[in-house]
Amino acid sequence: MTLHEKSVRQHRRSKSKSSMRRLASTMVLGTAGALAGWAFLGNPVDQALGPITAAHAAGGVVSTDDWSPTKPYPVHNVYYPGTEELAPDEMRVISCGSGMPMARLKQAAACFLIELGNGDKFIFDMGNGSLDRIISLGIPLDFIDKVFLTHLHLDHAGDFPHFFLGGPQSNRSVPLRVWGPGGGGSPKEWGTQAFVDGMMASWAWMISTLKGTIDTRSFKVEVNEFDWSKINQVIYEDNGVVIRSIPAIHLEQAVSLILEWNGLKLAYSGDTMPNQWWVEHTQDADLSIHEAFFTPGVAIAKWGFSGPEALNAVTTVHSTAAFFGKVMAMTSPRRAIAYHFQNDADTLPVMIREVEKLYDGPVDYAQDFMVWNVTADDIRMRRVVANPEAYPTPPLAEKVIDQDDPYRTPEWVLDGWLDEVTPIAEEIYSDFNEANGTDFQFQLRK
Repeated sequence: MTLHEKSVRQHRRSKSKSSMRRLASTMVLGTAGALAGWAFLGNPVDQALGPITAAHAAGGVVSTDDWSPTKPYPVHNVYYPGTEELAPDEMRVISCGSGMPMARLKQAAACFLIELGNGDKFIFDMGNGSLDRIISLGIPLDFIDKVFLTHLHLDHAGDFPHFFLGGPQSNRSVPLRVWGPGGGGSPKEWGTQAFVDGMMASWAWMISTLKGTIDTRSFKVEVNEFDWSKINQVIYEDNGVVIRSIPAIHLEQAVSLILEWNGLKLAYSGDTMPNQWWVEHTQDADLSIHEAFFTPGVAIAKWGFSGPEALNAVTTVHSTAAFFGKVMAMTSPRRAIAYHFQNDADTLPVMIREVEKLYDGPVDYAQDFMVWNVTADDIRMRRVVANPEAYPTPPLAEKVIDQDDPYRTPEWVLDGWLDEVTPIAEEIYSDFNEANGTDFQFQLRK
Protein backbone atom coordinates (compact mmCIF):
# COMPACT_ATOMS: atom_id res chain seq x y z
CA MET A 1 0.00 0.00 0.00
CA THR A 2 1.43 3.43 -0.96
CA LEU A 3 1.87 6.34 1.41
CA HIS A 4 -1.01 8.10 -0.33
CA GLU A 5 -3.35 5.10 0.05
CA LYS A 6 -2.50 4.68 3.72
CA SER A 7 -2.98 8.37 4.49
CA VAL A 8 -6.29 8.57 2.66
CA ARG A 9 -7.62 5.44 4.43
CA GLN A 10 -6.58 6.74 7.84
CA HIS A 11 -7.96 10.16 6.98
CA ARG A 12 -11.37 8.74 6.04
CA ARG A 13 -11.62 6.59 9.16
CA SER A 14 -10.87 9.54 11.41
CA LYS A 15 -13.32 12.04 9.90
CA SER A 16 -16.56 13.10 11.44
CA LYS A 17 -19.47 13.90 9.16
CA SER A 18 -18.77 17.63 9.45
CA SER A 19 -15.14 17.09 8.58
CA MET A 20 -16.13 15.08 5.54
CA ARG A 21 -18.28 17.96 4.37
CA ARG A 22 -15.33 20.28 4.75
CA LEU A 23 -13.05 17.91 2.90
CA ALA A 24 -15.53 17.93 0.03
CA SER A 25 -14.50 21.51 -0.60
CA THR A 26 -11.02 20.39 -1.65
CA MET A 27 -10.66 21.41 -5.27
CA VAL A 28 -8.28 21.03 -8.17
CA LEU A 29 -8.38 23.77 -10.78
CA GLY A 30 -6.43 24.37 -13.97
CA THR A 31 -4.95 27.81 -14.66
CA ALA A 32 -2.93 29.32 -17.47
CA GLY A 33 0.38 27.60 -17.21
CA ALA A 34 -0.07 25.15 -14.34
CA LEU A 35 -2.41 22.63 -12.77
CA ALA A 36 -2.68 23.61 -9.14
CA GLY A 37 -4.39 21.86 -6.23
CA TRP A 38 -5.24 23.20 -2.83
CA ALA A 39 -7.64 22.55 0.01
CA PHE A 40 -9.60 24.93 2.15
CA LEU A 41 -11.79 23.94 5.04
CA GLY A 42 -14.47 26.57 4.91
CA ASN A 43 -17.83 27.04 3.21
CA PRO A 44 -17.32 25.64 -0.32
CA VAL A 45 -20.15 27.76 -1.72
CA ASP A 46 -18.76 31.04 -0.41
CA GLN A 47 -15.17 30.18 -1.19
CA ALA A 48 -15.35 28.49 -4.55
CA LEU A 49 -18.64 28.47 -6.35
CA GLY A 50 -20.16 31.85 -5.67
CA PRO A 51 -23.53 32.58 -4.08
CA ILE A 52 -26.47 30.23 -4.49
CA THR A 53 -29.68 32.06 -5.30
CA ALA A 54 -33.13 30.96 -4.21
CA ALA A 55 -33.88 29.82 -7.73
CA HIS A 56 -30.76 27.67 -7.75
CA ALA A 57 -31.68 26.14 -4.43
CA ALA A 58 -35.12 25.27 -5.72
CA GLY A 59 -33.66 23.48 -8.71
CA GLY A 60 -34.71 26.06 -11.29
CA VAL A 61 -32.71 27.75 -14.04
CA VAL A 62 -31.71 31.31 -13.34
CA SER A 63 -32.06 33.87 -16.12
CA THR A 64 -30.34 37.21 -15.69
CA ASP A 65 -29.35 40.06 -17.92
CA ASP A 66 -25.96 40.16 -16.19
CA TRP A 67 -24.72 37.28 -18.33
CA SER A 68 -23.96 38.01 -21.95
CA PRO A 69 -22.28 36.05 -24.76
CA THR A 70 -20.17 39.09 -25.67
CA LYS A 71 -19.70 41.18 -22.50
CA PRO A 72 -17.45 40.42 -19.51
CA TYR A 73 -18.83 37.83 -17.09
CA PRO A 74 -20.43 39.34 -13.97
CA VAL A 75 -18.61 36.88 -11.65
CA HIS A 76 -15.03 35.64 -11.66
CA ASN A 77 -14.00 32.89 -9.31
CA VAL A 78 -10.34 33.59 -9.98
CA TYR A 79 -8.31 36.76 -9.56
CA TYR A 80 -6.81 38.49 -12.59
CA PRO A 81 -4.14 40.86 -11.22
CA GLY A 82 -4.70 44.49 -11.98
CA THR A 83 -8.39 44.11 -12.85
CA GLU A 84 -10.02 44.69 -9.46
CA GLU A 85 -9.98 47.85 -7.40
CA LEU A 86 -8.98 47.34 -3.79
CA ALA A 87 -11.55 48.89 -1.48
CA PRO A 88 -10.34 51.49 1.06
CA ASP A 89 -11.02 49.08 3.93
CA GLU A 90 -9.76 45.93 2.21
CA MET A 91 -6.59 43.83 2.50
CA ARG A 92 -5.41 41.53 -0.27
CA VAL A 93 -2.78 38.86 0.42
CA ILE A 94 -1.12 36.81 -2.32
CA SER A 95 1.00 33.74 -1.76
CA CYS A 96 4.09 34.23 -3.94
CA GLY A 97 5.87 31.32 -2.29
CA SER A 98 4.44 28.57 -0.10
CA GLY A 99 7.06 25.86 -0.24
CA MET A 100 10.48 24.80 0.90
CA PRO A 101 14.18 25.53 0.24
CA MET A 102 14.26 22.49 -2.05
CA ALA A 103 13.73 24.10 -5.46
CA ARG A 104 10.62 23.00 -7.36
CA LEU A 105 8.66 24.43 -10.27
CA LYS A 106 5.32 24.06 -8.51
CA GLN A 107 6.12 26.01 -5.36
CA ALA A 108 8.59 28.77 -4.62
CA ALA A 109 9.89 29.29 -1.10
CA ALA A 110 8.30 31.56 1.48
CA CYS A 111 6.88 34.88 0.26
CA PHE A 112 3.61 36.73 0.87
CA LEU A 113 2.58 40.01 -0.76
CA ILE A 114 0.23 42.17 1.31
CA GLU A 115 -1.71 44.94 -0.43
CA LEU A 116 -3.79 47.42 1.56
CA GLY A 117 -6.62 49.73 0.57
CA ASN A 118 -4.54 52.74 1.61
CA GLY A 119 -2.13 51.99 -1.27
CA ASP A 120 0.63 50.38 0.77
CA LYS A 121 2.22 47.12 -0.33
CA PHE A 122 4.50 44.93 1.77
CA ILE A 123 6.48 41.78 1.08
CA PHE A 124 6.92 39.36 3.97
CA ASP A 125 9.94 37.20 3.15
CA MET A 126 11.38 36.62 -0.31
CA GLY A 127 12.54 33.02 -0.56
CA ASN A 128 14.20 31.40 -3.54
CA GLY A 129 11.97 31.32 -6.62
CA SER A 130 9.46 33.87 -5.34
CA LEU A 131 10.50 36.81 -7.53
CA ASP A 132 9.14 35.11 -10.65
CA ARG A 133 5.73 35.02 -8.98
CA ILE A 134 5.90 38.66 -7.96
CA ILE A 135 6.85 39.82 -11.45
CA SER A 136 4.03 37.78 -13.01
CA LEU A 137 1.49 39.91 -11.11
CA GLY A 138 2.36 42.93 -13.25
CA ILE A 139 2.79 45.39 -10.37
CA PRO A 140 5.16 48.32 -11.05
CA LEU A 141 8.18 47.80 -8.82
CA ASP A 142 8.07 51.41 -7.64
CA PHE A 143 4.97 50.33 -5.69
CA ILE A 144 6.81 47.48 -3.95
CA ASP A 145 9.63 49.03 -1.97
CA LYS A 146 9.04 47.59 1.52
CA VAL A 147 10.43 44.10 2.24
CA PHE A 148 10.32 42.46 5.67
CA LEU A 149 12.53 39.42 6.30
CA THR A 150 11.84 37.10 9.22
CA HIS A 151 15.32 35.56 9.03
CA LEU A 152 18.13 35.06 6.57
CA HIS A 153 17.75 31.46 5.41
CA LEU A 154 17.75 30.90 1.65
CA ASP A 155 14.07 29.98 1.60
CA HIS A 156 13.13 33.30 3.23
CA ALA A 157 15.66 35.75 1.81
CA GLY A 158 17.23 34.07 -1.22
CA ASP A 159 15.49 36.15 -3.90
CA PHE A 160 16.05 39.53 -2.23
CA PRO A 161 19.38 40.07 -4.06
CA HIS A 162 17.69 39.30 -7.38
CA PHE A 163 14.83 41.68 -6.54
CA PHE A 164 17.32 44.44 -5.73
CA LEU A 165 19.73 43.86 -8.60
CA GLY A 166 16.99 43.53 -11.20
CA GLY A 167 15.55 46.95 -10.35
CA PRO A 168 17.18 49.03 -13.11
CA GLN A 169 16.24 46.60 -15.88
CA SER A 170 12.69 46.34 -14.53
CA ASN A 171 12.12 50.12 -14.43
CA ARG A 172 12.36 50.58 -10.68
CA SER A 173 13.27 54.20 -9.91
CA VAL A 174 13.09 54.17 -6.10
CA PRO A 175 15.45 52.61 -3.57
CA LEU A 176 14.43 49.49 -1.70
CA ARG A 177 13.70 49.48 2.00
CA VAL A 178 14.30 46.29 3.94
CA TRP A 179 13.51 45.41 7.55
CA GLY A 180 15.18 42.43 9.14
CA PRO A 181 16.55 41.02 12.38
CA GLY A 182 19.90 41.58 14.03
CA GLY A 183 21.36 42.29 17.45
CA GLY A 184 19.89 40.48 20.42
CA GLY A 185 23.26 39.04 21.35
CA SER A 186 23.84 37.40 17.96
CA PRO A 187 27.07 38.05 16.04
CA LYS A 188 27.01 41.31 14.10
CA GLU A 189 27.92 39.53 10.87
CA TRP A 190 24.68 37.53 11.09
CA GLY A 191 22.48 40.64 10.93
CA THR A 192 20.45 42.11 8.08
CA GLN A 193 22.86 45.03 7.64
CA ALA A 194 25.76 42.60 7.14
CA PHE A 195 23.58 40.58 4.74
CA VAL A 196 22.95 43.65 2.59
CA ASP A 197 26.56 44.81 2.81
CA GLY A 198 27.67 41.38 1.64
CA MET A 199 25.18 41.50 -1.22
CA MET A 200 26.55 44.85 -2.36
CA ALA A 201 30.10 43.55 -2.17
CA SER A 202 29.29 40.31 -3.99
CA TRP A 203 27.64 42.17 -6.86
CA ALA A 204 30.00 45.16 -6.99
CA TRP A 205 30.97 44.40 -10.60
CA MET A 206 27.40 44.46 -11.85
CA ILE A 207 26.46 47.54 -9.84
CA SER A 208 29.53 49.47 -11.01
CA THR A 209 29.47 48.56 -14.69
CA LEU A 210 25.87 49.67 -15.20
CA LYS A 211 26.60 53.27 -14.18
CA GLY A 212 26.06 55.68 -17.03
CA THR A 213 24.22 53.22 -19.27
CA ILE A 214 20.89 52.76 -17.46
CA ASP A 215 18.85 54.44 -14.72
CA THR A 216 20.50 53.08 -11.58
CA ARG A 217 18.71 55.19 -8.96
CA SER A 218 17.23 51.99 -7.56
CA PHE A 219 20.73 50.71 -6.68
CA LYS A 220 20.22 52.04 -3.19
CA VAL A 221 18.84 50.16 -0.23
CA GLU A 222 17.75 51.42 3.17
CA VAL A 223 18.35 48.83 5.90
CA ASN A 224 16.21 48.88 9.03
CA GLU A 225 17.76 46.30 11.32
CA PHE A 226 15.87 45.66 14.54
CA ASP A 227 16.64 43.70 17.69
CA TRP A 228 15.14 40.27 17.09
CA SER A 229 14.92 39.48 20.81
CA LYS A 230 12.41 42.21 21.64
CA ILE A 231 8.85 41.11 22.29
CA ASN A 232 5.97 42.77 20.42
CA GLN A 233 8.14 45.71 19.39
CA VAL A 234 6.95 48.17 16.77
CA ILE A 235 9.34 47.98 13.82
CA TYR A 236 7.21 49.96 11.35
CA GLU A 237 4.49 52.57 11.80
CA ASP A 238 3.24 54.75 8.97
CA ASN A 239 0.03 55.61 7.10
CA GLY A 240 -2.11 53.82 9.67
CA VAL A 241 -0.08 50.59 9.44
CA VAL A 242 1.69 49.10 12.44
CA ILE A 243 4.03 46.10 12.10
CA ARG A 244 5.41 44.39 15.18
CA SER A 245 7.91 41.60 15.67
CA ILE A 246 8.07 38.81 18.22
CA PRO A 247 10.91 36.31 18.69
CA ALA A 248 10.59 33.00 16.88
CA ILE A 249 12.07 29.73 18.13
CA HIS A 250 14.12 28.88 15.09
CA LEU A 251 17.77 28.68 16.03
CA GLU A 252 18.32 32.38 16.79
CA GLN A 253 17.85 35.74 15.06
CA ALA A 254 14.46 34.76 13.66
CA VAL A 255 11.16 36.57 14.18
CA SER A 256 7.48 36.41 13.44
CA LEU A 257 5.59 39.46 12.15
CA ILE A 258 2.21 40.97 13.04
CA LEU A 259 0.62 43.61 10.79
CA GLU A 260 -2.35 45.68 11.95
CA TRP A 261 -4.27 48.15 9.84
CA ASN A 262 -7.84 49.45 9.73
CA GLY A 263 -8.99 47.02 12.41
CA LEU A 264 -7.52 44.03 10.51
CA LYS A 265 -4.74 41.83 11.82
CA LEU A 266 -2.39 39.53 9.91
CA ALA A 267 0.11 37.29 11.68
CA TYR A 268 2.98 35.62 9.83
CA SER A 269 5.15 33.08 11.60
CA GLY A 270 8.16 32.84 9.33
CA ASP A 271 9.83 29.73 10.76
CA THR A 272 9.17 28.89 14.38
CA MET A 273 8.32 26.23 16.89
CA PRO A 274 5.15 26.84 18.93
CA ASN A 275 5.84 29.56 21.46
CA GLN A 276 4.20 31.69 24.10
CA TRP A 277 4.78 34.98 22.25
CA TRP A 278 2.79 33.83 19.24
CA VAL A 279 -0.06 32.58 21.42
CA GLU A 280 -0.16 35.82 23.39
CA HIS A 281 0.09 38.32 20.55
CA THR A 282 -1.74 36.73 17.59
CA GLN A 283 -5.08 36.03 19.25
CA ASP A 284 -8.08 36.42 16.94
CA ALA A 285 -6.02 37.39 13.90
CA ASP A 286 -7.99 37.76 10.68
CA LEU A 287 -5.33 35.80 8.81
CA SER A 288 -2.88 33.61 10.70
CA ILE A 289 -0.16 32.35 8.34
CA HIS A 290 1.90 29.73 10.12
CA GLU A 291 4.32 27.07 9.00
CA ALA A 292 3.16 23.43 9.06
CA PHE A 293 5.87 20.92 8.31
CA PHE A 294 5.47 17.31 7.23
CA THR A 295 5.09 14.51 9.74
CA PRO A 296 8.34 12.61 10.42
CA GLY A 297 7.16 9.70 8.26
CA VAL A 298 6.42 11.88 5.26
CA ALA A 299 9.73 13.70 5.71
CA ILE A 300 11.53 10.36 5.50
CA ALA A 301 9.50 9.23 2.49
CA LYS A 302 9.70 12.49 0.54
CA TRP A 303 12.98 14.07 1.56
CA GLY A 304 15.08 10.97 2.08
CA PHE A 305 15.85 12.02 5.65
CA SER A 306 16.97 9.57 8.28
CA GLY A 307 14.77 9.12 11.35
CA PRO A 308 16.82 11.47 13.55
CA GLU A 309 17.02 14.07 10.78
CA ALA A 310 13.26 13.97 10.22
CA LEU A 311 12.35 14.16 13.89
CA ASN A 312 14.76 17.03 14.47
CA ALA A 313 13.56 19.04 11.44
CA VAL A 314 9.83 18.80 12.06
CA THR A 315 9.73 19.06 15.85
CA THR A 316 12.79 20.94 17.15
CA VAL A 317 13.44 23.56 14.47
CA HIS A 318 10.03 23.91 12.82
CA SER A 319 6.34 23.29 13.55
CA THR A 320 4.94 20.03 12.25
CA ALA A 321 1.28 19.83 11.21
CA ALA A 322 0.09 18.78 14.65
CA PHE A 323 1.94 21.71 16.24
CA PHE A 324 0.20 24.01 13.75
CA GLY A 325 -3.19 22.59 14.73
CA LYS A 326 -2.54 23.12 18.43
CA VAL A 327 -1.37 26.69 17.97
CA MET A 328 -4.41 27.57 15.85
CA ALA A 329 -6.70 26.05 18.47
CA MET A 330 -5.06 28.25 21.09
CA THR A 331 -5.29 31.49 19.05
CA SER A 332 -8.65 31.18 17.19
CA PRO A 333 -7.96 33.12 13.99
CA ARG A 334 -10.75 33.98 11.58
CA ARG A 335 -8.81 32.00 9.00
CA ALA A 336 -5.66 29.93 9.36
CA ILE A 337 -3.18 29.34 6.54
CA ALA A 338 -0.77 26.43 6.69
CA TYR A 339 2.31 26.92 4.55
CA HIS A 340 5.90 25.69 4.21
CA PHE A 341 5.37 22.17 2.91
CA GLN A 342 5.20 20.52 -0.49
CA ASN A 343 1.47 20.49 -1.12
CA ASP A 344 0.73 17.44 -3.29
CA ALA A 345 -2.10 14.97 -3.75
CA ASP A 346 -0.50 12.39 -1.46
CA THR A 347 0.88 14.74 1.21
CA LEU A 348 -2.17 16.98 1.66
CA PRO A 349 -4.47 14.33 3.25
CA VAL A 350 -1.80 13.60 5.83
CA MET A 351 -1.52 17.28 6.71
CA ILE A 352 -5.30 17.68 6.99
CA ARG A 353 -5.60 14.63 9.22
CA GLU A 354 -2.90 15.81 11.61
CA VAL A 355 -4.25 19.36 11.84
CA GLU A 356 -7.85 18.26 12.39
CA LYS A 357 -6.90 16.11 15.33
CA LEU A 358 -6.44 19.36 17.22
CA TYR A 359 -8.21 22.13 15.31
CA ASP A 360 -11.60 22.30 13.63
CA GLY A 361 -11.56 25.90 12.41
CA PRO A 362 -11.20 27.07 8.79
CA VAL A 363 -7.80 26.31 7.28
CA ASP A 364 -6.30 26.95 3.86
CA TYR A 365 -3.39 24.72 2.84
CA ALA A 366 -1.22 27.11 0.89
CA GLN A 367 -0.15 26.82 -2.70
CA ASP A 368 1.54 29.50 -4.76
CA PHE A 369 -0.85 32.01 -6.31
CA MET A 370 -3.60 31.76 -3.74
CA VAL A 371 -5.16 35.12 -2.89
CA TRP A 372 -7.21 36.24 0.09
CA ASN A 373 -9.36 39.36 0.08
CA VAL A 374 -10.03 40.38 3.67
CA THR A 375 -12.49 42.89 5.09
CA ALA A 376 -14.12 43.17 8.50
CA ASP A 377 -17.11 41.24 7.16
CA ASP A 378 -15.65 38.64 4.81
CA ILE A 379 -12.60 36.63 3.80
CA ARG A 380 -12.60 35.41 0.23
CA MET A 381 -10.02 32.97 -1.10
CA ARG A 382 -9.41 32.41 -4.81
CA ARG A 383 -6.71 31.48 -7.29
CA VAL A 384 -4.54 34.03 -9.08
CA VAL A 385 -4.31 33.73 -12.84
CA ALA A 386 -0.78 35.03 -13.31
CA ASN A 387 1.00 36.02 -16.49
CA PRO A 388 3.89 33.63 -17.21
CA GLU A 389 5.10 35.89 -20.02
CA ALA A 390 5.21 39.19 -18.13
CA TYR A 391 7.54 41.96 -19.19
CA PRO A 392 8.58 44.88 -16.96
CA THR A 393 5.86 47.46 -16.45
CA PRO A 394 6.51 50.90 -17.97
CA PRO A 395 8.56 53.30 -15.83
CA LEU A 396 6.55 55.49 -13.47
CA ALA A 397 9.23 58.18 -13.41
CA GLU A 398 11.32 59.86 -16.09
CA LYS A 399 14.54 57.98 -16.73
CA VAL A 400 17.66 59.54 -15.23
CA ILE A 401 21.06 58.29 -16.40
CA ASP A 402 23.82 59.62 -14.19
CA GLN A 403 26.84 60.71 -16.25
CA ASP A 404 28.83 62.16 -13.33
CA ASP A 405 30.90 59.02 -12.88
CA PRO A 406 29.97 56.57 -15.66
CA TYR A 407 31.68 53.25 -16.12
CA ARG A 408 34.05 53.13 -19.13
CA THR A 409 35.11 49.91 -20.82
CA PRO A 410 38.92 49.67 -21.13
CA GLU A 411 40.24 50.86 -24.49
CA TRP A 412 41.95 47.55 -25.26
CA VAL A 413 38.63 45.74 -24.94
CA LEU A 414 36.91 48.18 -27.31
CA ASP A 415 39.78 47.77 -29.77
CA GLY A 416 38.49 44.23 -30.28
CA TRP A 417 35.35 45.58 -31.98
CA LEU A 418 34.72 44.07 -35.43
CA ASP A 419 34.85 47.02 -37.81
CA GLU A 420 32.86 45.15 -40.47
CA VAL A 421 29.79 45.45 -38.20
CA THR A 422 29.97 49.25 -37.95
CA PRO A 423 27.84 49.89 -41.09
CA ILE A 424 25.14 47.59 -39.69
CA ALA A 425 25.11 49.47 -36.38
CA GLU A 426 24.96 52.83 -38.15
CA GLU A 427 22.01 51.64 -40.22
CA ILE A 428 20.18 50.58 -37.05
CA TYR A 429 20.71 54.04 -35.61
CA SER A 430 19.65 55.75 -38.84
CA ASP A 431 16.42 53.75 -39.00
CA PHE A 432 15.69 54.48 -35.35
CA ASN A 433 16.30 58.23 -35.76
CA GLU A 434 14.08 58.41 -38.83
CA ALA A 435 11.25 56.58 -37.08
CA ASN A 436 11.47 58.56 -33.83
CA GLY A 437 12.71 62.02 -34.89
CA THR A 438 15.93 61.65 -32.90
CA ASP A 439 19.60 62.12 -33.75
CA PHE A 440 21.48 59.44 -31.84
CA GLN A 441 24.86 58.38 -33.19
CA PHE A 442 26.44 54.97 -32.82
CA GLN A 443 29.59 55.12 -30.72
CA LEU A 444 31.68 52.56 -28.89
CA ARG A 445 32.82 54.98 -26.22
CA LYS A 446 30.63 57.04 -23.92
